[in-house]
Amino acid sequence: MDNVALRLVQLQRECFDPKPWYGFIAGESDRLVVVQLVSDTSDLDGYRCVRREDLTLIEDTFPRSDFIGRALRLKRSKPEPSPIRVAETMREMMAAIQQTYGLVTIHREAILPDECEIGQVRMSSDSTYVLRWLDPNAVWDPDYRPFKYSDVTRLDFGGEYERTLLLVAEDRDLGAGS
Repeated sequence: MDNVALRLVQLQRECFDPKPWYGFIAGESDRLVVVQLVSDTSDLDGYRCVRREDLTLIEDTFPRSDFIGRALRLKRSKPEPSPIRVAETMREMMAAIQQTYGLVTIHREAILPDECEIGQVRMSSDSTYVLRWLDPNAVWDPDYRPFKYSDVTRLDFGGEYERTLLLVAEDRDLGAGS
């Protein structure tokens, strides 16, 4: 991981985000930016990877910055650089995220703004991928439909929701706790 000076920012992608969101720039490449997210409860909750070209707002000074900074300090929460080297393409990022975290949340907001897929890439070509989906009840569902990497606008990973889903799915796979 390149040496990154973590800074709290307010971000927005006007084409996709109805309101700004907050986080720490945790890594970047020429095409992608990874942000460690600050949740609505002022906790650090995973990472978000977005296309640099979609960002319309990155502000270091904003009304909630003092509150968020103080809340994280009082909770003894410290941001960390992205544990994954930020790649130039969503395809490369998806592979790295899956290898490190086991799951990736994929958003294709330009074509399905209110939906996302959570899972593992099962098959891949240069331009498409096929998923092994994980549903909201942590049940694996193989799907054979190809999706285009060029449609991917956002990746989320390492958050509490993804960690919990994978934990339950792995427990089921082991046949434990039925």
